[in-house]
Amino acid sequence: MSQTRWIAAVACAAAAGIAWADMKTFNFPKPSTTPIVFSAESRAENARAGDYCLWLDIHYTDGTATWGAGDAVAPCRSGTHGWEKTTGVFRPHKPVARIDFSTLFRHGQRGKVEFRNVVLERREPYDDEPTKIVISDFPRTRKPGETVPEPKTVAGDAVAVWVADSMRKVTPCTYPEKADLAKPAAIRLSLARNERESAQICVTCGSGREWKAASLELPQLVNARRAALKGSLKWERVGYIPRMPGYASHPFGPDPSEKWIPDPLLPAAPFRVRAGSTQGAWITVFAAPDAEPGVYAGSVKVVGDAGEVRYVPLTVTVGARTLPKTFSTWNSYSVMDGFTRLQYPDRFKEMKRASWDMMLDHRLSPDDISRFNPPEIDDLLYARERGMNLFNILNIVPKPKDPNTPIVYTTTANILFSDWFYPSFRDRVVPYVAELKRHGLDRMAYIYGFDEQEKEFYPAIDLFWRNLQRDVPGIPLMSTSRAYRDISKGVTNLPPSAKSGDWFCPLTSDWNPALSESLRKEGKKVWWYTCCGPGYPYANFASLEFPPIEARLIGWMTHLYRADGFLFWVVNFWTRKDSRLDESDTYLEWDSSISNRQNGDGVLMYPGKEHILPSIRLANVRDGIEDGELLKMMADEGRSAEADAACRAIITDLKKFSRDPAALRTAREGLLVKSIAK
Repeated sequence: MSQTRWIAAVACAAAAGIAWADMKTFNFPKPSTTPIVFSAESRAENARAGDYCLWLDIHYTDGTATWGAGDAVAPCRSGTHGWEKTTGVFRPHKPVARIDFSTLFRHGQRGKVEFRNVVLERREPYDDEPTKIVISDFPRTRKPGETVPEPKTVAGDAVAVWVADSMRKVTPCTYPEKADLAKPAAIRLSLARNERESAQICVTCGSGREWKAASLELPQLVNARRAALKGSLKWERVGYIPRMPGYASHPFGPDPSEKWIPDPLLPAAPFRVRAGSTQGAWITVFAAPDAEPGVYAGSVKVVGDAGEVRYVPLTVTVGARTLPKTFSTWNSYSVMDGFTRLQYPDRFKEMKRASWDMMLDHRLSPDDISRFNPPEIDDLLYARERGMNLFNILNIVPKPKDPNTPIVYTTTANILFSDWFYPSFRDRVVPYVAELKRHGLDRMAYIYGFDEQEKEFYPAIDLFWRNLQRDVPGIPLMSTSRAYRDISKGVTNLPPSAKSGDWFCPLTSDWNPALSESLRKEGKKVWWYTCCGPGYPYANFASLEFPPIEARLIGWMTHLYRADGFLFWVVNFWTRKDSRLDESDTYLEWDSSISNRQNGDGVLMYPGKEHILPSIRLANVRDGIEDGELLKMMADEGRSAEADAACRAIITDLKKFSRDPAALRTAREGLLVKSIAK
């Protein structure tokens, strides 16, 4: 056994929340795979941060490294507490030559922390050694030194089957509350025809119990006359991805000590429920356009080990309202061919169609604002038949030399004003628009450009807009340039060209109702968007840390604030080659980190070994869009005041809104009841 002890001086982070980091390097003349046990004591006062933890950077003899990932990080408990010891255990899979050991308090830090008795050792952990790694936070097997929590509401040898709303984030460390167990588990959903709604069935094992191969058996939903519901009922396994260090925390996100975040939805298959943890199953009901209104019922059979069975009653109320086949609300969520090709080079066409189907199933037009090649006509005809209502022809950027380039967003002002660029762009667009007109697709087309560009680009926007009006009249130009923001904030010395373009698209946090109305009077459209921002207290879903309900609330806000459409930059930002998920287990190897610290940004669907996989966030986006459809239908009937009142019941303004799923369900029930009554 080798041991190196580093006892640090007491390290303080000021009450104002000043970032803290201290590091020491350990070199090992005789590299080995001996386990690394690292620990420290810390105390905290109202502490919260993206990284309040012990952190290892592991350097291997082959030149590779593990940079504070997985078990190389041991989180400290946030909040207020006295001296507590945190211990981590890292088992290297190849010889270690050097370790950089840090104590961290950074990234959105608040409050005050202190560290002392910081120790790093190379040895096997002791069986009774305290650690923050618990069995429910480890994806495969139990390790020496792990502690198993005792869920307060589930006895050690018991199994609880309970239900949760689709808008609730249920992690492996989320245990049922007393209210969840106060009455037998049951699911009740209400939906219009041609609509989908989801719910969660959760299985929690006590600390001394495990289900190794659980599964669900779905019923046929029937009404009082024993007639079956026209539509479908399916279930998927909730998948969990590791919480990568460096994320920006959210006040309503999971506790910082938790390692696994639910998001991917995996195909139905037997699943394991680990001791002391919760595993979710995702239920989705679809009512076909010709489904008969009424109440349908059945019971989901939950099968555990040794034939142990539980039943969850499922009641579905189908209203008389039918959502339109063609989406009536505008949205642009980019699914980029380049990233699909990167993951599936030998199955590109097949998986491209699968990704488009996934989008259309979620009421999303399979768009791409970064296109440098126009979409194929056959693809557009297929998507139009399935409900698509708009698409981007091209982004105003030069065509890259490498056709496999996955994404091109912007270019320079010099290229935009060059003698060759616009003519080359025009020569690609004009004949393509003529082809669109032959198929009646031109009414759905627009051109995107000048992504988030500042005022030095406004003259270029004006130039392209006027040229496009001349060469392809009727094809709008949309941009997320900063022009709307600058006009709203009264920026001085703005050129007249700041108002050039057809469709403006500001961030939701820059929304100005008076300016939007003024631009519409000039014949413009005003969309809005989110990306890695805005953050709390605004609603967003880009990060895995945001509550799922915020994805659904966007649909309500889009209606209430009369935005003409909603844009999100990309749903398949799969930048790491060969990173497809192994669908055999629900704990998944996936790097969700991104440089903007909004981990998960750009990934609303996942590449599986065999399938394109949806996500919890994508399902909530769909549900928000469908809620928006109901609101729009009411408004089109002359009942705008009722629709707005439903929105106002849960939304005060863009920073103040309810994150309570029950409150949104109540507001939605009002829409459905009033729809039926009419």
